[in-house]
Amino acid sequence: MRSIVLFLSTLLYSALCAQSISGNLNAGTGSASLGYGNVDIYRGDKLVASVLTDRYGNFNVRLDTGLYRCVVSYDGYVSSTKTVRVKADEKVDFAVAKETGTPKGAALTNESKVMTTYSMADAAPDYGRHARTSGGEFAPANASWPGTFNSRTTGASEGVLTAGEVNDFAKWQQWTDLSAEALSGLRKAWGMAPNGRYTLALQTPQGLPLTDAHVRLVHGSDVLYQAHTDNTGKAELWASLDALDTSERERLQLHVEYGGRSFRVEDAQPFTRKVNRLVVDMPCGPSEAVDVAFLVDATGSMQDEIDFLKAEMNDIIYRSKRIGDQLSFRFANVFYRDAGTNDEYTTRSMDFTPVLSTAVNFISAQRADGGGDTPEAVEIALDSAINGLSWSTTARARILFFVLDAGPHLTPAVKQRMRELAAQAAAKGIRIVPVAASGTDKGTEYLMRSLALATNGSYTFLTDHSGVGRPHTAPSTDKFEVEKLNGLLVRILKSFTYMPDCQQQLPELALDYPDSTVQAPLSSDSTTAIPEGGPGQATLRWSYWPNPTSGLVNITADAEIPELYITDLSGKVLQVMKGLKDARTMQIDLSAYATGIYLIRYPYGSNWFSGKVVLQRS
Repeated sequence: MRSIVLFLSTLLYSALCAQSISGNLNAGTGSASLGYGNVDIYRGDKLVASVLTDRYGNFNVRLDTGLYRCVVSYDGYVSSTKTVRVKADEKVDFAVAKETGTPKGAALTNESKVMTTYSMADAAPDYGRHARTSGGEFAPANASWPGTFNSRTTGASEGVLTAGEVNDFAKWQQWTDLSAEALSGLRKAWGMAPNGRYTLALQTPQGLPLTDAHVRLVHGSDVLYQAHTDNTGKAELWASLDALDTSERERLQLHVEYGGRSFRVEDAQPFTRKVNRLVVDMPCGPSEAVDVAFLVDATGSMQDEIDFLKAEMNDIIYRSKRIGDQLSFRFANVFYRDAGTNDEYTTRSMDFTPVLSTAVNFISAQRADGGGDTPEAVEIALDSAINGLSWSTTARARILFFVLDAGPHLTPAVKQRMRELAAQAAAKGIRIVPVAASGTDKGTEYLMRSLALATNGSYTFLTDHSGVGRPHTAPSTDKFEVEKLNGLLVRILKSFTYMPDCQQQLPELALDYPDSTVQAPLSSDSTTAIPEGGPGQATLRWSYWPNPTSGLVNITADAEIPELYITDLSGKVLQVMKGLKDARTMQIDLSAYATGIYLIRYPYGSNWFSGKVVLQRS
């Protein structure tokens, strides 16, 4: 019966919202269309839709009937406004004229030349800019790479760079990829080690996640850590980021502020014991604001990455933004080199703007140069991005993509500053997603993975599969999937911004995960699978139902299920079921989680199988 009601409601909603405004944005008769321009639609003073034109300048927005004001913006052109009365499908084209005078992108540029002298007397052991890994351990640095790629591509295009991801939240225990000896050495080198993880899940009585709540982890009168709940209603906090601080504290509290009210979890438990859950009777109203900033190493070795960032950014943001017309994106950039050198600048920044073309044109004006030695002004650049940009005070997500190939100078002051900056980012709700480029050494990888953990982010890295640039050091992990860089960043952006509205309606989301029934090829060593498709191939069939579900999910498989993982869309592990010997049928309960999409992950041999299930309450 519920399915019938849901179906009829969907039909009624579609009928009421069948109207649209569509059109094209261009530079005038006979001129090229303006792809990836901003189209903002207001009803009165309220922004009701914010979309981007496609690469050909076309746009389409579904709306109720009524009177709307459409505003188009494109960097270097005069903004244009038209009033449209929507009765049916309305067609509105915009021809905009070029601006005169100083381009907007140039006006937003801010350069700083910071002269700082760094002492290397207390530097940690050099793991090497080009250190390579073998079997998860660390090998000495090489002075040069044999067979080095050096394709300085001038005709960069989207969808070329390849990448992978190591999400340490996707494991039941962090750092299991590293040997105890290697982990100890890296912790000592950087003085950073996120330890004592506490997770809070915040939701309404109706099961809706509450995002951007300010959460403090408190011991007595001391505030140990601060964070914000994300789009799934979860906040990640740490008892300490200091590698030397291994003390175990008891009777910790979680103080939560949301919507002008305060709440407490009196006896907070570490993640190893449970996820702390708090249900508060507050009105639903998720923010539509999404801040996306790029922090980019602009030293001489980074030109390939900058070229492809110019080519990829439009596509990444356009595809990410399509999950919701009401999401209001803003964009910012910080480029940096080194301090205390003859570099042209230390940091060069563009503050947040809602106009994507302004941000892309700023990136297009940058080039890689300078540097010389391996360490760069990472902590100065991070400070500019975290504390110098005007991040939204309320937001669904604040995301900082950090593109680099070298770490900071190794001094006690810099290492302490890196811990402070990680904590400051978490306190502001900024999620750091490193994008490690060619030449990233093992020490920098550990530091970046620590930043990702400290800020509820994820670590990503470029790979050699594209054949572009110098060789890329493989990460210290058992396995990873090779993806297109643009697709990977789109997936991360979607997983960080996707959430139900107040009516528990979930927008369409394409993440290449099957919905219910999975059939996947296995290697020939999978003895319990059913052979199919010729020698060396097998197929595993498993399914789960109902989907959508209000809580309970039944699972059947053609083979034994040794362990089962429940994760959110970002891959963060929420529940693990082990010791399932001889199990081919089981039942799991998702009712404690917030409304949303969850992944059921199932390891089998050397493969992982994933399926998505929708949790939705009536």
